[in-house]
Formats: sequence, C-alpha cells, structure tokens
Amino acid sequence: MLNLTKGSKAVVVLAVLSIVLFLYMLYFRAFIYADMYIAPGEPYGISDIIELLLGAVFILLSLVSVVVSLVLFIRGATQSKVWAVGLVVTHAIMYLSFVSMHALAASYGSA
Repeated sequence: MLNLTKGSKAVVVLAVLSIVLFLYMLYFRAFIYADMYIAPGEPYGISDIIELLLGAVFILLSLVSVVVSLVLFIRGATQSKVWAVGLVVTHAIMYLSFVSMHALAASYGSA
C-alpha cells in the first residue's frame, strides 16, 4: 500500500478535481452546449455563461494548484515535491491541449 504524506494527498485531490473538471468542460461542450437555449437575436445564451463559469473555476483551481505546488516544493517532503511537480505538469498539459480539445468537442457537438 502506498503511504502518502499530507502534501501528497492534497496534490492528489487537486489533480483529481482538476482532471474531472477538465473532462466535464469538454463533455459539456460536446454534448450539452448545443442543446441549450439561446434567445432569438441574442449573441450569447445560458450555455455560454455556464462555459465561462466552468472556465473561471478551472483557472481558480489551477492557481490554487500552482500555489500549493510551490509551497510543497519549497517546504514539503521529497515525496510531496515529486507529486507537486507532477501536478504542475498535469496542469500545463491540460492548458496546452485545451484549445484543440475544445475545438474538437465543439465540432463533435455540432455534428
């Protein structure tokens, strides 16, 4: 069994929350966004507001993850430092892949 330090447990929780939110954002764009109501003549609908809020929560979660990772990298145990680097790399991968994945989800949803 894997014994995790408190810092490592915090990193795992942040990573799981971040990945689940990232996947839900893509799911929302692909399967829910197109079916939501937009009033005639309006440029934006409730789906755009929900997508904006999901993005804001993701950015906030990313900022918290980076701050926690920095604190653990400076003051944490060796195990926590490794997990903290992994969390930052995970967020970097999600950010770098978001534009293409979002476009792919949008094209899938409009088909």
